[in-house]
Amino acid sequence: MDRYIGRVLDGRYEILEEVGNGGMAVVYKAKDFDTGAVVAVKILREEYLDNEEFSRRFRNESRAIALLNHPNIVKILDVSNSPSLQYIVMEYIDGISLKDYIEQQRVVKIKEAVHFTTQILRALMQAHAKGIVHRDIKPQNIMLLSNGQIKVTDFGIARMSTSRTSTITDKAIGSVHYIAPEQARGANTDARADLYSVGVMLYEMLTGKLPFEASSAVSVAVMQLQADPKMPRAINPNIPVGLEEITMQAMQKDPAKRYQSAAEMLQDIEDFKRNPGIRFDYKYVAEDNIKYRKASDAAKEAEAEEEYKSPVIPVMSGIATAFVLVALVFAVLFADASGIFKKNTSEQTDLPNFVGQEYNAIIQSKKYDYIFFKEEKFSSEYAEGVVMEQTPKPNKRVYSTSKVTLYVSKGPERLMVPDYQNMTFSQYTQQLTSLGLKYVDMPVYDDSKPADIVINTNPQPREEVSLGDVIEVYYSKGPKTEEIKMSNYINTPYVAAKSELTSLGITVADATMVDSNKPEGTIISQEPSYGTKISQDTVVKFTVSNGQAPASTVRLDIDLPEDKTNDVTIEIFLNGESNKVANVSLASQDSYSVKLTGSGTLPVVVTMNGRNYRDYTVNFSEGTYDMTKEYDTSWLDGEDTAIG
Repeated sequence: MDRYIGRVLDGRYEILEEVGNGGMAVVYKAKDFDTGAVVAVKILREEYLDNEEFSRRFRNESRAIALLNHPNIVKILDVSNSPSLQYIVMEYIDGISLKDYIEQQRVVKIKEAVHFTTQILRALMQAHAKGIVHRDIKPQNIMLLSNGQIKVTDFGIARMSTSRTSTITDKAIGSVHYIAPEQARGANTDARADLYSVGVMLYEMLTGKLPFEASSAVSVAVMQLQADPKMPRAINPNIPVGLEEITMQAMQKDPAKRYQSAAEMLQDIEDFKRNPGIRFDYKYVAEDNIKYRKASDAAKEAEAEEEYKSPVIPVMSGIATAFVLVALVFAVLFADASGIFKKNTSEQTDLPNFVGQEYNAIIQSKKYDYIFFKEEKFSSEYAEGVVMEQTPKPNKRVYSTSKVTLYVSKGPERLMVPDYQNMTFSQYTQQLTSLGLKYVDMPVYDDSKPADIVINTNPQPREEVSLGDVIEVYYSKGPKTEEIKMSNYINTPYVAAKSELTSLGITVADATMVDSNKPEGTIISQEPSYGTKISQDTVVKFTVSNGQAPASTVRLDIDLPEDKTNDVTIEIFLNGESNKVANVSLASQDSYSVKLTGSGTLPVVVTMNGRNYRDYTVNFSEGTYDMTKEYDTSWLDGEDTAIG
């Protein structure tokens, strides 16, 4: 069992399992007790710990790489300083290597290959700007997330490998397929070596084959120096000419004839993305060695032509270079310790306002001695590379060597449209929402796909989009059904209408209940209207009576007995319940009026001194009433006329 599994490093990182194994180091999945996060821990193999110079460079390089902060570069979180155990803590990437993906796909789609290459070049642009050359760009060191994002790993380690490597052996077989010719010769390398490796990866993605393959690593290295690869379109005719030109331009054996920067190669990539039919001004010329070159540069290239050195790897030059580097490190350390380069750090000045300025211009300026820390955030307000915020705030009094954190825009967040294969509309739109994308549903009839299955999107899967962009999601409504005419269901029971339509596969919405004097459950109105053509995707809506007529108010005018002088008590009964009681003087009033509120048609009884006087029928729906019976009032002339 691996002796690191279950071990806690520095009381903080619990090693859980091995997730990667390379020639220089082993990578483990671990838990960070301080943050609770899952991280990756890369531990340097023990056989390299004895070399003091190598260990020192490992630490120095690791600290330098930790300064890189880019969405396409695996972030370094911590570095150990123990001489007995060298390790780097990085963000944990839940994905697969680009090598695994290439092997799965065999030939990567052109859009995907371009998308991956674009991200790799963006990562290299930042690294090269910091003076860091990867020197081991290969698909095994490129991680691919499920959303299509690329993460470049293993920065810094490859730079140090030249101090120990004297020959190319079979252990290097994973890297030798991708190294530049100058690396195979053991010559000094710069950022252009990384671009050669990117060209090889692009070649492999587009063709499914490596440009050079042999039985041993040494044989492959010799081919890198002397042989010419087969043209990509000879293997895969579907590759656009412009993309083939980009690939071969990156793979020029002479660094001077290659792309001179990641930005230059990326520019050609962007031009190709805008116009896939583009052809660049590169001419294919057969000489002693086959080359790509720009036609406009032909004369200059002829003058600058140089013979390649012997393919034998000069071991001594590598060792000498290592000693020179060590001497330089000691010289810088000595100068720093002696105080030669130190400035007066006791003064306090007003901190400038860096917001709105280019980050690179700030850190390259010789005006500032601040210790700058960079934090990147997506922003649609600030252009990429521009400072959005700073800590401390502007105009605060600080020392000239104070720590200043600059929050730098990464530009609008770029995402990739996810794949929709075998996903329902609900599943896919949930995924879009979780990515911060919006969507509009586009249902279509489809005879080959079950209902609710996503069949297409606009933009297409794996195309780049920005946070908040709207994706059109096309999903199946199933086969198109025959249309029928909508029947007239008004004045029929809702239950019967719903049952009939449902049996035809038509959806009926929940009824909207309203007050009506029609029987409860009776349909009052319908949508669509009678005669309209409907199908299985039509939703029918009904307005239905709740059996309660709408309440209204009616004024009832009651004629009083003539030629009477009595004072009487009048009481109004609405539907059997007392509604109004009033004292009335017959001597001064000819009639008595009362407002009654109800619904439908209700009986009204008017009494006078407790005796029935008149009966009425009130129609509240129409606002009318009729007197249906009048009682004898001769009793008003008798002795029992007193109110009571």
